[in-house]
Amino acid sequence: MGHLFRHQEGEAAPPPAIANIPAPQASTIDYDWILISGFIIVLTQVGFAFIEAGSVRYKNSQSIVIKVILGLFLTILIWWLFGYGFSFGYDFQTNFMGGTKLGGANWEANQFGNDYTNFVFRASGAAIAVSVLSGAAAERMTFLAWSILAIIYAGFIYAGLAHWTLAQGWLTTLGYKDFSGAGVVFFAAGVAGLVVTVLLKPRRFRFDPNTTLQFQRHSPIYIAFGSILVFAGWLFYNGGVVAQGANSKYTQGLVAVNTLVAGATGGFFAFIIRYFQYETTSLVALSRGIISALVAVSAATDDMKPWTAFIYGLLAAVFYSVLAKVIPKVHIDDPVEVVPVFLGNGFLGIFLSAFFDTKAGVFYGFGAKLLGMQLLGLLIIFVWVAFFVLITLLILKGFGVLRIDSETESVGIDKAHCLGEAIVFANQIDEVPLVPKTELVKLGNSQIGSGFRPGFR
Repeated sequence: MGHLFRHQEGEAAPPPAIANIPAPQASTIDYDWILISGFIIVLTQVGFAFIEAGSVRYKNSQSIVIKVILGLFLTILIWWLFGYGFSFGYDFQTNFMGGTKLGGANWEANQFGNDYTNFVFRASGAAIAVSVLSGAAAERMTFLAWSILAIIYAGFIYAGLAHWTLAQGWLTTLGYKDFSGAGVVFFAAGVAGLVVTVLLKPRRFRFDPNTTLQFQRHSPIYIAFGSILVFAGWLFYNGGVVAQGANSKYTQGLVAVNTLVAGATGGFFAFIIRYFQYETTSLVALSRGIISALVAVSAATDDMKPWTAFIYGLLAAVFYSVLAKVIPKVHIDDPVEVVPVFLGNGFLGIFLSAFFDTKAGVFYGFGAKLLGMQLLGLLIIFVWVAFFVLITLLILKGFGVLRIDSETESVGIDKAHCLGEAIVFANQIDEVPLVPKTELVKLGNSQIGSGFRPGFR
């Protein structure tokens, strides 16, 4: 049965998975490719900002973009000071966390490695994890609390996980496999997001059956624009992990094809499933399905055939659709859907890799050892992230700085703390007296619009 799953390159055997071999020799590493990938990954922050701004109510859309950009800057700074050293510095044989290369000290760029290029790529990846987490803080968390959480998550919680896995640490040596971070980046951020949104509690009146407040996403179009930008950036996020770049054209191309196939499949089937669920089309489902599939396929993008990526995308769409319907029923308020998209499909991707891995998967006759290692790895990630995020949030709550006050929540964070709404319609009040002088007077207010814009609550 195994031959049905294997991919080939002419007569040559398939290249080994990156996670299973020692770091490539410096002479084979394409540092230009890694550096360019890091540049593009930074631009995915625009996509995440669009996704999150479109997912919240209009009155809080500016504040969530501030959280995304603030998270990016804080991640870069804390990774320069501590995160990179904790992740990729020498750990003095403790196997826990690095302790050298802090603050850029003793960084090298020679025939044995390039810390500067590696920092750009890895710090931009860490910023993605923080951007995912910002979605869970939408509409409820203060800027101070968010800044503290972002620093601790990027500089310590995520850095530790990166040392154990992406830096070929003890968890990878134990047998856990994760190509570009379905578990260590996205599942972990989803776990952190779950803890954040549960501890913050739902937005006021969110699940009150008698409320007249509107909680609809204010711009599905923003979500779609952002998802396409993230889709494009993900090609470089996954592709940059193939450190040999142009020196490994087959793996580089295979990763890109699998990323495209999975993303397209996830978006299409999430769209179809939502239609059968509610008998209506949904731009949001189409967009969320793309990201869900990208998360799942990141577990083993280098070690599957395109039709396997199709299966990942299909199952990711199903997983997202089910969780997106269940989460609100248990009164978990998750406006950006961090839990179904990232936690759910991060888990799915790591789980499926235990079956489809060509070197150790169940479908290739290798037994369930990898399945056990993958589940153990996910459990370790869950406990590590949940514990430290919970401790951080409880401390912030104890100081009374975790959640915005009820007045700010009613008015909107943008008006209360951001000098006004995200978009200001110039002279919108002054123009009202001019309306009766035109033929527009024949139209109702609902047709000509007004400065009050009742749909944007």
